[in-house]
Amino acid sequence: MGLHGSNLYNYYVPSLPAAIVFAALFVILTALHTWKIISTRQWFGIAIFVGGLYKWYKITPLTIIIEQTVEIIALVTRAYTHSNTGQLVPYIIQYVLVLLAPILFTASVYMFLGRLIRVSGQAQLSLIRINWITKIFVVGDILCFLIQAFGGVSLANLANSNDSDVGKKTDRAKDVILAGLALQVIFFLIFSLCAVVFHVRVSKPGIRESIDPSLRINTLLVSIYITAFLITGRNVYRLVEYKSGTGGYLQEHEWPTYGLDIGFMTIFMIITFFWYYADTKARLAGKYGCLNPEEKLWSDSFQNDTFPLDQGYGNSRKQEAVENNFDPRRPWARV
Repeated sequence: MGLHGSNLYNYYVPSLPAAIVFAALFVILTALHTWKIISTRQWFGIAIFVGGLYKWYKITPLTIIIEQTVEIIALVTRAYTHSNTGQLVPYIIQYVLVLLAPILFTASVYMFLGRLIRVSGQAQLSLIRINWITKIFVVGDILCFLIQAFGGVSLANLANSNDSDVGKKTDRAKDVILAGLALQVIFFLIFSLCAVVFHVRVSKPGIRESIDPSLRINTLLVSIYITAFLITGRNVYRLVEYKSGTGGYLQEHEWPTYGLDIGFMTIFMIITFFWYYADTKARLAGKYGCLNPEEKLWSDSFQNDTFPLDQGYGNSRKQEAVENNFDPRRPWARV
């Protein structure tokens, strides 16, 4: 049975310490992401930053920053509602932002995979044309965002409603959110399949040797799998929560919100922080070469953009590699 009085959370009073601790974590992580975005000039993180204030899509770091910003706003508002459980506006703000924030995280993952495939020099191995990967999945993300935003706002507004049809309206709002979450899971599973297929193809003999080892493509792809698990796990939790309905265990207790949603997104932000160390910008500028598996020669074409020629190798080392057929980074490994 719910708590008496005007408590919009119904079954519990939101924890003030938990909200403060996680808000502080997001502030720290947002500051770190901002520092790396500025120092590395890799703008894919802005979305993660605003996801840590609020999220929008332009380029990957931008999405991360936006996401972090959203989470901060949501948690600060949630801390405020600890002593103001009956105020509708703060309740709606924290409810909707916590629900929607992870969508920006997925946008950053879509963008990062597209960039990683491009800089590997093996774009032809992608299941979906590289020019379409980000477009397709980000458009899907926007659609999921709009559906969940509509359902979330509708449901939050019903929290303090005395409408005689509040039960039916609540069920409809939950169904809308469930549809948005299910669609997001489907898009993300298709995206994960694209990542796995590319990983399998790029790992074949004759191809994996052409990838610059300093790119650490296997490690980065594994990090994408981990972030995919975190986001999918969070969405499955939300699906079960809304499907179980009012009075379900997940809605009666607060810890799942932190353990299976906000906590997962905190781990996501920690993992994506290391993406800035992947030198993708230089590769896009065409400073890398690639070992042609057929001719066994290194080239510096934009399409075959995979190893740095300006980090101790230089033109003479490149020429030597071409003439003698060996990887200039590993002269002992004749090819």
